[in-house]
Amino acid sequence: SPVLLPSFLRGSSPFPTSADAATSFLRAARSGNLDKALDHIKNRIDINISNQNGLNGLHLASKEGHVKMVLELLHNGIVLETTTKKGNTALHIAALAGQERVVAELVNYGANVNSQSQKGFSPLYMAAQENHLEVVKFLLENGANQSLPTEDGFTPLAVALQQGHENVVALLINYGTKGKVRLPALHIAARNDDTRTAAVLLQNDPNPDVLSKTGFTPLHIAAHYENLSVAQLLLNRGANVNFIPKNGITPLHIASRRGNVIMVRLLLDRGAQIDAKTKDELTPLHCAARNGHVRIIEILLDQGAPIQAKTKGDHMDCVRQLLQYNAEIDDITLDHLTPLHVAAHCGHHRMGKVLLDKGAKANARALVKWLHSPPHRLQEEPHALHGPAAQTLCLSGGCH
Repeated sequence: SPVLLPSFLRGSSPFPTSADAATSFLRAARSGNLDKALDHIKNRIDINISNQNGLNGLHLASKEGHVKMVLELLHNGIVLETTTKKGNTALHIAALAGQERVVAELVNYGANVNSQSQKGFSPLYMAAQENHLEVVKFLLENGANQSLPTEDGFTPLAVALQQGHENVVALLINYGTKGKVRLPALHIAARNDDTRTAAVLLQNDPNPDVLSKTGFTPLHIAAHYENLSVAQLLLNRGANVNFIPKNGITPLHIASRRGNVIMVRLLLDRGAQIDAKTKDELTPLHCAARNGHVRIIEILLDQGAPIQAKTKGDHMDCVRQLLQYNAEIDDITLDHLTPLHVAAHCGHHRMGKVLLDKGAKANARALVKWLHSPPHRLQEEPHALHGPAAQTLCLSGGCH
């Protein structure tokens, strides 16, 4: 039912409006019954009367696309920029509903194209959110600012990307966005595995290695979220599979840490550097071992990953993780060396204790003649070691 606000607060007609008349007038505006609405206006109804949600006749007519009703209300003095309880003007409502002709009439009548609701929504944002391409185009041509963020910091481009409205995305980009989204547009598409939007973005800007504020490329993002489709698209469009940001983390490091077999294979097939090191000298193999991804370890080793690579840190956790993932505690090499043999030979006392605590056989016998030879022999013959647990002992710092 209508809320009858005092006329002096509304700046409207001094003639009182009954509840029945107000209801009838608002219904006429919503249904487009022009004759009925004009009768009420002739009887000096408060033309700015609104319902309990703050919607007046102009809001209701705009939502339903009644162009003639909108024009009559405007000609008869309804306030153009009146807002609802949520802070929406008639232009907001028309844009949200995709009412192109109403949007045009309101703007031509002087509506503020950059008005923002209580939560910061602009008419352009609402049209972009609902994929109303022609409304978006009209608003842009009439001065809509696509850099205006919502209360949550999102721009029209960001919401169009989020909703997958590729034509709206392309239109916004063509007009030149300055919106400060949390991630660049292509990164958002990579995060969502949205190949259609990514393809549109790459058509407008063919650089697939655009950087986020943290220095990562879209391929890094795709690797993190395990989004294969967009990763393939980026690589096909020339993304640098070995792009190294300041921290040295490559997409292969990320994929190895995540444990995605298909992503790791894809990156390796496209030329990913298997021995790339981070700032902390971690290789993809270290990343896989630290996270217990035994299958990734096997793939990387099959591709020639260096198992003797040293790092700055202590990687006892690599062995612990592999044991948690059911790596064989007494896994043997071709010469019957167990991980405990390797730990003893290399002087890794802490490693030895972990293995013994997990039940390693202290009296297992090896068949090698060089067990007591200098430690460098293990580094000279790294491929003599088989099995994740044995291999990880060398990953944990090498023999020294």
